[in-house]
Amino acid sequence: MQILDHVDAGLAVKLASTALLVVVATGFAARFGAFIGAMIAAIPISAGPSYLFIAMENDAAFVAQSALTSVAINPLTVVFLLISAALVERLGIAVALLAGIAAWIAGALLVTRSALTLEQGCLLNVFIFVVAIYLSRPLLGDVAGKPVRRGWVDIPLRVIAVVAVVGSAVVVGRMIGPRAAGVVALVPVVWISMAVVIYARQGGATCSAVLANGIVPMIGFGLGLAAIHLLVEHHGLTIALCVGLAVPVSFTLALTIARPYIPMYNGTRADAK
Repeated sequence: MQILDHVDAGLAVKLASTALLVVVATGFAARFGAFIGAMIAAIPISAGPSYLFIAMENDAAFVAQSALTSVAINPLTVVFLLISAALVERLGIAVALLAGIAAWIAGALLVTRSALTLEQGCLLNVFIFVVAIYLSRPLLGDVAGKPVRRGWVDIPLRVIAVVAVVGSAVVVGRMIGPRAAGVVALVPVVWISMAVVIYARQGGATCSAVLANGIVPMIGFGLGLAAIHLLVEHHGLTIALCVGLAVPVSFTLALTIARPYIPMYNGTRADAK
C-alpha cells in the first residue's frame, strides 16, 4: 500500500504522454542502419521524461542531486552496451543482456555507495569512455540489412519498458529521494527493448553493431546531465532541462554530420576484424 500512496491520476497522465513519445520516437530506429539507429536510441527518450516529471514534483536541489547521481551512472550504460555488443552474436540476446545488466547493477550499487562528486563522476566517465571506445572499434561497422516487417509486439514492448522506468523514477523519487531517482532514471530500458526487437528482426550482427555504435553518443548524454546539475539551482528548472535536452540532441546531430570524417566509422565490421 505504501507504493500505491504515491500513484495518482497525474502520474497516469504523465506515463500516457511518455508512451506516445516512445511510439513516435523509437518507431524509426529499427528501420535504419546500425549507426542511425544508435543515434536515435541515444536521444534521452526515457531519461528526458523522467527528469521532466521529477522536476515538476520537486525543487531544484532535488533535481540537482538526481542529475549528479545520473552523471556517475551514465558510464555504466556504456559498460552495458559494450558487454552486450560483444556477447550477443556468440551467446544470444538473453545471455548478452543479462551480462550487461548485471554489470550495470553492480556498478550502480558501487556508485550510489560512493556518493561521487561532479569532478569524480566526470573522471569516471572519461576513463570508461576511453576504454569502451577503443574496445568497441571492431564492432562499429554498419551491417547491411534489408528492411524488416515489424511484429505486433514491438511497440508494446518498448512502451511498457520505458513507461515502467519513467513511472519507477517518479515513484522512487517520491518514496526514497533524489539519488535513487537519479539511478532509476538511467536504467537502459530503451537500449534493452531496442536490442530485443532488432535481434529478433535482423539478427545478432545488426544488434551488436547498434549497441556498439551507441557508445560514443552517450558522451552527449552525460554532458546533458552535467548541464542539468550545474544550471538547475542558479538558472531554474526550465533552462536546465532545455539545455540538458539540447546538449545530447546536438551532440548526436553533430556526430552524424561528422561521421564521414571519423576514421573508425568508415570501415565495415569485416574490415575492423
